[in-house]
Amino acid sequence: MTSVSIIIVTYNSEKEIVNCINSLLPQLNEVNREIILIDNNSIDNTISLINDIENNNISIIQNKENFGFTKANNQGIKNANGDYILLLNPDTTVPNSTINNLLNEIKDNSNWGAIAPQLRFSDGRIQNSCRRFPRRRDIIYESIGLSKIFKNSKEFNYWKMGDFDHNKSRLVDQPAGAALLISKKVIDEIGLLDEQFPMFFSDVDLCKRIWDAGYNVQYTTNSFITHKSGASVYRKRIKMIVSSHFSFWQYFNKYKTKLLDNVLNILVGIFLLALIPFRILLNLLFPNLIIRERRSL
Repeated sequence: MTSVSIIIVTYNSEKEIVNCINSLLPQLNEVNREIILIDNNSIDNTISLINDIENNNISIIQNKENFGFTKANNQGIKNANGDYILLLNPDTTVPNSTINNLLNEIKDNSNWGAIAPQLRFSDGRIQNSCRRFPRRRDIIYESIGLSKIFKNSKEFNYWKMGDFDHNKSRLVDQPAGAALLISKKVIDEIGLLDEQFPMFFSDVDLCKRIWDAGYNVQYTTNSFITHKSGASVYRKRIKMIVSSHFSFWQYFNKYKTKLLDNVLNILVGIFLLALIPFRILLNLLFPNLIIRERRSL
């Protein structure tokens, strides 16, 4: 039985994927582990570069079209043999012993459904990768800049956890899906990633269902992974802006279902729709002002 199945979804990832896989290779032989790579119809050299890496523990699924991040991850999970699933972005490098450390922690805590390491930029800076489950008013705070003005406020920067020190390990609502180790037993219980969220919020929704099923989600600083952040997303930035706004709205529609909620969800949807052209214009005029951290709004 394979202990860990590492699921990596690629799309035109030639600049990142070799470093990612090379960082994983020394850790494949420690215990039975596998890499399942799902390529969403890359048109660059991603596949040829992967084929040049000789390792029997790497398998490739080549899609003839771009199925999106969430559906591709589900393809990988369906083909996985591991007791644990590591969802991993291609723009990451994984230091030696990281997988072992994550495994040891989650195995020692039977009520943890998932665990995520600290994420760092290549220069060593810590990424603010954890978030609380969003509230509708967080959209207002984010869009009018209150979350930036009062960035350490638990109210105005509640969603992005401006009050949280990412140097401390703790239970969190939802760490970034760039590197997330999940018990396969828990996935079998709660189901695969929800494909109504093709790119954004599938990790948020997954963590919400983990918590709702009675398990915890842990953020740990005992391990770290270097994350380039946004390497795939920023290649089709305008499309991703639209997708992120739609998924934000879908999230509220899924979890806020009372009569008044339905009315508020419609208003939120209108507001998110109205924000799209402004964000696109800002991105076109000032692309360097967009901080490449974990952004879905």
